[in-house]
Amino acid sequence: MLHRRFLLSLIALASLLLPGFGMRADADLGLESKCPLSDPHQAKIDERIVGTWRAIIQEKTYYLHVGTGNVVGQSNWMELVLVNPGDKPTFYLHHKIGFPSTVDDESFFSIANLSVLISQLRGSETKDLMSAVGRWDIFKYDVTEDYLDVWAPDQNVVREAIKAGKIKGTEASTDDTTENLIRFLESSAEKVFVKKVRYTRVK
Repeated sequence: MLHRRFLLSLIALASLLLPGFGMRADADLGLESKCPLSDPHQAKIDERIVGTWRAIIQEKTYYLHVGTGNVVGQSNWMELVLVNPGDKPTFYLHHKIGFPSTVDDESFFSIANLSVLISQLRGSETKDLMSAVGRWDIFKYDVTEDYLDVWAPDQNVVREAIKAGKIKGTEASTDDTTENLIRFLESSAEKVFVKKVRYTRVK
């Protein structure tokens, strides 16, 4: 539940067609995958996105903190902390880890869906992090000095691609290899990732 709420907040209702990601038929979840988009052992930090970003959606302010914390110290994975700093029960905080990848000069981020709390992984090496990952959620992003744009996939497009045999999976969840996932995005990323929200860098 916390994982799904984090993804809901990360995109921050980029498409206001739905009240939340729990409605999977038209939801704005990440591209759910058995495999990440690149080798986690070869992960590199994207210094361009390190910092604090802000998005205001439906008069609510979201802060996304992207950093290189203690987990990253031995793995080159990055940490994401998303905060809505309202009064309780509005206030909430979500903490995730993952790493960036590049496909055809476009940037993507694989967010780990963990079976344990991040606090239990402090100082872990990549092999230990990998053993705690159940699935991945992949987002496309682009960054400039002032803006961070994040795209979520159209789940219906993913579902149709699976039905057509363009990539292996069930419903809107892919079970294919990293290599086939890359080939799929090389040909279909523009059609898949269409739900965008813009974050502004906090100076």
